[in-house]
Amino acid sequence: MRFEDLAARLVAVEAKLANLTGTTVNTDSATSIEELDARLTLVEVQVDQLIAVKTQQHVDAIVAAAAQAVESIQSAVEAVVALSPSAEVPAAADIVADVVTAQVEAAPVANEEVADIVSAAVQAVIAAEPEVVTDPVAITAAIMEAVADMPTPSPEVAQQVYDAVAEVIAAATGVAEVAPEVQQQVAEAVATPADPVLDAFEARLNAAEAKVDTLLGK
Repeated sequence: MRFEDLAARLVAVEAKLANLTGTTVNTDSATSIEELDARLTLVEVQVDQLIAVKTQQHVDAIVAAAAQAVESIQSAVEAVVALSPSAEVPAAADIVADVVTAQVEAAPVANEEVADIVSAAVQAVIAAEPEVVTDPVAITAAIMEAVADMPTPSPEVAQQVYDAVAEVIAAATGVAEVAPEVQQQVAEAVATPADPVLDAFEARLNAAEAKVDTLLGK
């Protein structure tokens, strides 16, 4: 009986996901533990993907947005923190909130290259596990890694990127200004050449995504 109940609940969750993603759903209940496990695993992956997309949308909007009213700031911060693994750990959630708040209150980033790298830095904090977020060394390393994975920015905006990433690190580690050696590490991470294979893959993905959005009427 319990198996049947779980299988029925899974079909209901799959239907909700299908509604969100515009896909079809298998309305037949699982008939074995193996099938139940496989289908639930797929649901878990889809949910994680949807959360990641929603989080990134919030971050992108925050980085590009102009300064907002206090109520809007609080609402934006709460929406992002709720999607973070740190949401249920107060000390870590406070740090994530500080990083997001700093971005909400900052001047909008108009340059796309700069905005992408800043978004990656902020997303690194949001997506990190609580024990990483609360460790200044670990969260700094996570931000550096995320930034190093991004394409190298144009020389004319490099300093803007250095400054913006340093501000994210400062907010994440609770300092007014990062140390000179950290600033140097930021510059090195930003200047790290991106993986050309991943760059090519990202270009293909961007093209495919644009075509899908066009088909969906977005």
